[in-house]
Amino acid sequence: MLKADERSSATLPPFISQNKNKEGAGMTGKGRGKVFGTGATHIEVIGVRGIPEIEKGDDLAGIFLSALDANGISLEDGDVLVVASKIISKSEGRIVNLSTVQPSEEALKIAKEAANEQEKDPRVVQLVLNEAKEIVRMGRGHIIVETKHGFICANAGVDESNIAEGYAILLPEDPQRSAERLREELERRTGRKIAVLVADSQGRAFRDGVVGTCIGVSGIPALLDRRGEEDRFGKISRITKVAVADEICAAANLVMGEFSEGIPVAIVRGLKLERRCDAHIKELLFERERDLFR
Repeated sequence: MLKADERSSATLPPFISQNKNKEGAGMTGKGRGKVFGTGATHIEVIGVRGIPEIEKGDDLAGIFLSALDANGISLEDGDVLVVASKIISKSEGRIVNLSTVQPSEEALKIAKEAANEQEKDPRVVQLVLNEAKEIVRMGRGHIIVETKHGFICANAGVDESNIAEGYAILLPEDPQRSAERLREELERRTGRKIAVLVADSQGRAFRDGVVGTCIGVSGIPALLDRRGEEDRFGKISRITKVAVADEICAAANLVMGEFSEGIPVAIVRGLKLERRCDAHIKELLFERERDLFR
């Protein structure tokens, strides 16, 4: 159940302790100390309104806490803060004036080839090439690349939406580190134990439409390994892993939206997940040798 406007006054369960010998900390019969599932029967997604246009060097933690106060919201232990990658990028100065971009011959060629199906600004194509480790696939006006971060996505995450005309936004330089810094600062200022996820809207192979996708995680696991867990018929799972960070970002995106909603931050409340300050987005990324499609 998603409640975007209501806020529960009940005390919600905090993160499970990392103490794997503690009763109730998710130990299996084999004593492996894993936490299975999200521990939730319902969650709450709270959109945070009133966050101003972000500029380079802005104090995101301070701005966010001020917006919470203005909305009458307080952080609770176990809250997961989902932050749109764009406001991270803006605070880090990852904005490019397209008039300063000189397209290469390769960018001009790609833009021309794509023009038959979808108009491409060669300056934007150049930014895509700058941000890409390699081009994975091109066709029907799309440029699918592996970014320098290791993400497989369209246009290397370069985006011209929610920014002034004539400018483009790049993904954060290191969204993993950005998530860690923001979590650490918010915890220092509030004394709460929370998690921070950096979200970006990305497409998926074999399906149409974009979904909220995690590109930086701190405070909870990115991936829940449910291998070894019994199902309701006593069969042991041997394969299943759950991309819980992606699922949380997708849920938050229902409230945050894509364009004019003006909600770049949401709190997901009610999850009961193991606290993992050493979690890393790489947990979700296939190594090339394990990727069946490259």
